[in-house]
Amino acid sequence: MLATPWAILLCKFNDDNSEPIYPRQRFDELFTSAGNGKFNMIDYFRDMSHGKLDLNGSRVFPLQGETDWYTISHPIADYLGFDTPVLGRGALLTWAREAAAPNGDDLTGFYNIVVVMNTATDLYGSLDGVATDDGRNGFNGMSSLSPSILGQEMGHGYGLDHARIEGSTADYMDPFDIMSTIGSFMAPHPFFTERDERGNPVFLIGPGLNAATMSHFGWLDSSRVWTSSSSSKTSTIKLRPLHRLDLPGYLCARINDLFIEFRMNDRWDAAFSEPVVLIHDFFDGHSYLRLADDGFGYFIASNTLSEGDVSNQPPPLHGAGMQITVTDIDAATQTATIQLQRWADTRPPGVGPGITFGGVDVGGGGWIFINGKFKPIPPHSPLYAILEQIAEVEQSQTLGNRLARGLVQQQAYSAIAATATEHATRALSLRQPTHGVLRSFSQRTRRNST
Repeated sequence: MLATPWAILLCKFNDDNSEPIYPRQRFDELFTSAGNGKFNMIDYFRDMSHGKLDLNGSRVFPLQGETDWYTISHPIADYLGFDTPVLGRGALLTWAREAAAPNGDDLTGFYNIVVVMNTATDLYGSLDGVATDDGRNGFNGMSSLSPSILGQEMGHGYGLDHARIEGSTADYMDPFDIMSTIGSFMAPHPFFTERDERGNPVFLIGPGLNAATMSHFGWLDSSRVWTSSSSSKTSTIKLRPLHRLDLPGYLCARINDLFIEFRMNDRWDAAFSEPVVLIHDFFDGHSYLRLADDGFGYFIASNTLSEGDVSNQPPPLHGAGMQITVTDIDAATQTATIQLQRWADTRPPGVGPGITFGGVDVGGGGWIFINGKFKPIPPHSPLYAILEQIAEVEQSQTLGNRLARGLVQQQAYSAIAATATEHATRALSLRQPTHGVLRSFSQRTRRNST
């Protein structure tokens, strides 16, 4: 367990003596061991790191008995905010540290700082620190002191970046992950129950962090991860909820670069409308939510994710392929059952994929060489699959067996048509990825329940 205590600095501008409506106890319970078990930030990072991070040494400053809040030596007009090199975000963190010095409060033993301002100022997180206040979101009334917000901003303090979805490089697109706040599924806090004038909960929690990100930062318990140990064609995997170290069994399955996780609709994920299986990978500092074969961003029973050749062609002509199927989700036992099917490449010699430059293969991004020029291919691009099939057609001309040549070409042309049709349909839908994922919960549930 790695001790990463945070120093929480309560600060006022020198021309505004107001304070948020919460008593000092709220900040202690939100950030320190005084609130353990109440879905505070210690609880959150313990669960999301599989117990690797220990924030129990966190403290709120000024210490009780010194003064209620520090007063920084600047009026609010001096703070110019985002992207301002001298009086911007870095300056606010410096001012807060300077305000603590006259009290003799030593911050050197703390992993990082959270600066809580007394009035609407800013909201951000970085490796240098976090700044927040009690500002309310205009859409849902949520306070910027919510664990949902703090989880993302303090996550930046550990180096985490925003979550994305397959087929897009836009941030905040995975509604099942904390690094997409505020576009993610968030639930009312079970202990901090204040409501605003519209009846909206002021404090929200969740969602959790995905397994791909946990793995990248060394937080995923590798002893609880299923990995393939044989070349068998079919494997069955049973998963328990990702963040439940207290339950026996596998918490994640890893297949190549894919991380498969099961998430119950409780605790940090209480806003999920049903238990779901999620699949992610990690590329260039970001996690990507993978889409099921039907285009939705989550998996329930009978949903699949297919890669490569998953057809039932004669074995001598079968390309490499893999299919992941959710066969069952049992909410009562908190167990998801996954079936993994794999097919080896048994095609005749000379028939195979094109050349990938840059050392990254399909699904991970890279480059191809066309007409004397390198062309970048983004993660999971359909263009790569189409180019591979074109290469299949060209190389099939070297096959002496006419039947084999015809079957290879038929497979390739069918795959090109299927890929083109699928992505043409998606393009015509003009649907934003996150909107589709958010809207899809009730739609697909109804479709699968009939």
